Amino acid sequence: MLKHGHSNTLTMPYAPYNKICRELGCKNSRSKLNSFCSEHGGLEHMNEGKDNAYSNPAWQTIRRAQLSKQPLCQSCLTRGHVNLANHVDHVFPWRHIGEQAFLHNLFQSLCINCHSHKTGQERKGIYEHYTHEGVQPLTKADYGYNMTQWNKNGA
Repeated sequence: MLKHGHSNTLTMPYAPYNKICRELGCKNSRSKLNSFCSEHGGLEHMNEGKDNAYSNPAWQTIRRAQLSKQPLCQSCLTRGHVNLANHVDHVFPWRHIGEQAFLHNLFQSLCINCHSHKTGQERKGIYEHYTHEGVQPLTKADYGYNMTQWNKNGA
């Protein structure tokens, strides 16, 4: 917008910069690279945490196998929709469980929108597993039991 009575200097509006973590109730300073503090998953450097984990060759193998086995979004299918999956989701978010849960987990194929929705639910402590029977809500406490069952079934 041009200011009247001045030279052709443009003054652009700006959005306020939120300096605190976006986790509900948290007053910590946010990290440099996303809107959470380090306690809630914020990153200060691009090479921290999950960025390195997702470039792991073992993860790449798991991802390819999952998308080959289930190329459609499992969440959409529970609602009668058909969408191509482009994300492989950890049913139990490994950052909440521990590093061992990165490669040892239940995985599901999701589209971008459903993966975003599920991530929002995880912030509330709800982990959603989409099956042919519908949505199975899980919690952090369900991880051990589910991994025991997964191992017994030879997955």
